Amino acid sequence: MHRTIIEFGELGIRSYGLALVVAFWLAIELSARLARRRGLDPVRILDLGLVVLVASLVGSRLFYVVTHWTDYGQDKLGILRIWEGGLTFYGGLLFGVGFGMLYLWRRGMPVLGVSDLVAPQIALGIAVARIGCFLNGCCFGKESGLPWAVVFPADCQAGWVMPGKHLHPTQLYSALANLVLFVVLRRLLKRGLPQGVVFAALLVLYGSWRFAIDYLRFYEGNTYLGSSGITSNQVISLAMIAVGLALGTIQMKRNKRGAVA
Repeated sequence: MHRTIIEFGELGIRSYGLALVVAFWLAIELSARLARRRGLDPVRILDLGLVVLVASLVGSRLFYVVTHWTDYGQDKLGILRIWEGGLTFYGGLLFGVGFGMLYLWRRGMPVLGVSDLVAPQIALGIAVARIGCFLNGCCFGKESGLPWAVVFPADCQAGWVMPGKHLHPTQLYSALANLVLFVVLRRLLKRGLPQGVVFAALLVLYGSWRFAIDYLRFYEGNTYLGSSGITSNQVISLAMIAVGLALGTIQMKRNKRGAVA
């Protein structure tokens, strides 16, 4: 693992932070280019990207701190040390999507249309961020006997939680799955589907993958809902799938009725 890419004395560039920067930059840049081709103002997309960036970081950190409050009870300043890791994806997604849609609505832009446009880049951004998770040694999997299982070094979270154990590299599984999802969504975007359907596909496909991969992810005991064996993230995944199915169905039916009329 390479938690720090470059060091300058006591300072350094962390791989996790760098991956997040690259992920957001790619998502915003590619979305702006798509917007220009479709006759939308790319500057508005850049502004949207900044709104989503700030909201995502705040939401992901907030959710992590709330669910790991015992880690920060005696170290309140640690809440601000975001470069050390400690972000929850679904917290970032909920805040990012929520504030992003609010921004689009306030600016009079087509909320579902722009959501479709940025959906593939969300998947791509997640893929890049998960590579950062692998380099950082967080978001790791359970013990595994597979030939590609990874033993993480002792100076990362996976190393000190599961020392010397061969673990599922769930970060790389997620990176690969989201790269595939990026390709699938870009192809759907070219098919001229009703507004909202591509974004709905993102919700359904990502939610399904995340529900499945959580069975291989390592979590602390308090992440599970009682003795059900289901994590809170899996519950959110199911809700995401339900919302995606409902949105996709509604938009397809509206389009069909419009075509008949």
